[in-house]
Amino acid sequence: MSLASKATSRSYSMIITVAGLVALGALMPLSSIAWAADAGSPTPGGTEEAVRLDPVVVSAGRVEQRLRDVPANVTVITREEIRQSPARTVDDLLRQIPGFSLFRRSSSLVTHPTAQGVSLRGIGPSGVSRTLVLLDGVPLNDPFGGWVYWSKVPLESIERIEVARGGGSGVWGNYALGGVINIITRRPEARVAQAKLDVGTRDTVDADLLMSHVAGPWGVSLEGNYFDTDGYKIVKKSQRGDIDVQATSNHKTFNGRVEYTPSSASSLFLAGSFFREDRGNGTPLQENSTETGYMATGGRLRTADGSDWQLTLFSHLQTFDSTFASPAADRNSETPALNQFDVPSTDAGVNLQWSKRVLQSHLLTAGTDIRWIDGETNEFFTFNQTLQDFTRRRKAGGEQLLTGAYFQDIFTPAPGWQVTVAGRFDSWQSFDASRVERNKQTGAITRNNQFDDRDEFAFSPKVALLYQATDLLSLRSSFYKGFRAPTINELFRPFRVRNDITEGNADLDPERLIGGEVGMDYAIARNLFSRLTAFWNEVKDPVVNVTKGIGQGDVMEPCGFVPTGGVCRQRENLDRTRIRGIEAELEYRPHLNWTMLGSYLYSHTEILSAPNQPELEGKRIAQVPRHQFTLKLNYTNPALINVSVQGRWVGDQFEDDLNSLKLGDYFVVDLMVWRSIPLPKLSAGEVFLAVENLFDRTYEVAKTADGIITTGMPVLVHGGLRVRF
Repeated sequence: MSLASKATSRSYSMIITVAGLVALGALMPLSSIAWAADAGSPTPGGTEEAVRLDPVVVSAGRVEQRLRDVPANVTVITREEIRQSPARTVDDLLRQIPGFSLFRRSSSLVTHPTAQGVSLRGIGPSGVSRTLVLLDGVPLNDPFGGWVYWSKVPLESIERIEVARGGGSGVWGNYALGGVINIITRRPEARVAQAKLDVGTRDTVDADLLMSHVAGPWGVSLEGNYFDTDGYKIVKKSQRGDIDVQATSNHKTFNGRVEYTPSSASSLFLAGSFFREDRGNGTPLQENSTETGYMATGGRLRTADGSDWQLTLFSHLQTFDSTFASPAADRNSETPALNQFDVPSTDAGVNLQWSKRVLQSHLLTAGTDIRWIDGETNEFFTFNQTLQDFTRRRKAGGEQLLTGAYFQDIFTPAPGWQVTVAGRFDSWQSFDASRVERNKQTGAITRNNQFDDRDEFAFSPKVALLYQATDLLSLRSSFYKGFRAPTINELFRPFRVRNDITEGNADLDPERLIGGEVGMDYAIARNLFSRLTAFWNEVKDPVVNVTKGIGQGDVMEPCGFVPTGGVCRQRENLDRTRIRGIEAELEYRPHLNWTMLGSYLYSHTEILSAPNQPELEGKRIAQVPRHQFTLKLNYTNPALINVSVQGRWVGDQFEDDLNSLKLGDYFVVDLMVWRSIPLPKLSAGEVFLAVENLFDRTYEVAKTADGIITTGMPVLVHGGLRVRF
């Protein structure tokens, strides 16, 4: 039997096993519904109308507020919704929210890390994030490049995710142009041990073990996660050659947290994690790996005068390496093109925040934060066929210091009215930056750039108004400015996608945003809730990958040698872009067992002004679809079975700045089936079966200038068992 046949046989065996477990669970009497009760699922036979609970969120204003008191469009994904999703990573989970997108359409499981930057509302046409992603309030954006390692955070560890759309720079600062995504993890609980085993086709394994305990004022939690998949061939089937192999992915995560809470007025914590990832990127020569550690500590203190003080210190240590190759036209061979053998980065940061309610009508907040970043890229390039070795070596990088101070007043002048005024001062400094290239064989310097130190300042105000006209209707509006500093990666590191080359640019200026929105939240009936938001944003000096020319197998500035058919691009500031759109959401709960959710985003993007590249004016922003729509239907009945079906449609978009490479629209359906089952000596058990891309749709996620198309994930069947001890 061939290896492929064996792999197929193993995959089918796993599917049959999981399906059998689900069927067995459906036939077994339900002696315990502990899991469902813990998750807040309806009890069997319930006929009452569903009640929509109002969660407390912190992402919009850095202080706890009821969702209905937040003058912004905030979506909360609860722990129960996470458990009901077939997604295996945070980014796949968040795709149910229109407006959320990575630089590439594909899942982070098969996407190169440098293309995992996140955008909300279409703000951002490159791999860096224009949205701030937080893990328990600490920045998760990569310090070197701004992208996000989504696999760092196992889904089993998450309590909820808050997605606050709209400019959040007024209190959060750098990256928060399009909004804030705050991932909040589970706090330690008394005597809890939970395990999950999820297996599927393409030899996919996802295993997680989480344990926590609370004794007196002390709490501790530990989690280990292991994921491995053979992946799939990412190049379109009709274009594949001998070099096209599966894009594999393997990662391991360990998280730990210790809390000390001597009283309700004070607490301390220490948290840390270790993450290791190894990937194959679709051809034998192309792979990358990342190893990173994280540590955070801090505490909270409420003083006698009612002041609430919070202090957080954090640091990340990371190494990254990646290889790139140039494929032959027939894709039957490839040549090494770039070897980034060591890309180390380090950051350290601190945030001190004070908040206090004054005269019952003012909730005041003020704080300051600092983040220092050091990173560089060490790489070999220019491969010589005769020597069968690279001939040049490059080292480029530098340091950055981001310092900010912010204030906010949430003022309630009268019942039903709320005014929020916030402002933030940011300072960005870039220093000790250089780019040095040498002859690899002789060590002779061929290029030596010592870049000038730079500093920029920005003020980001925000004014928001919320009017609760009735218990069922709220009206909101806001105006804001935002700021994002270019990353070390954008300034100094080049990268490749097959034969397409993108150069860094040490002269990049920060991006600045001005925008506003108006919206309404309306409970049409007790079980029917709607939300509508219209927004407008303009970005000054947006960083875009600008096309410089098509390669003819010769040297082209600033990229150097560009293979025939390849593209030379460079990161540059355009003058101004505009993003306008509408977000609509509808939630209907006709019965305790049924929930229907629908959401839609219309985003009209345009390059308004590009004096250095006038041919771009009037073009759409690359990588941003104009339409996105999601429809989700849930049926929950612990006594019988639970089912969730989600359909997601994404409109067409352009791969490049010139709008010459179009990616078509697509529609995919995901399915999740689960049921609680009694297991001996366990407090709760559950079997589940999931199918992603149920109808096995083939859709485009990327396209190169020479016509090579990368496709999204084909159908994946996976499932398993989740237990609590």
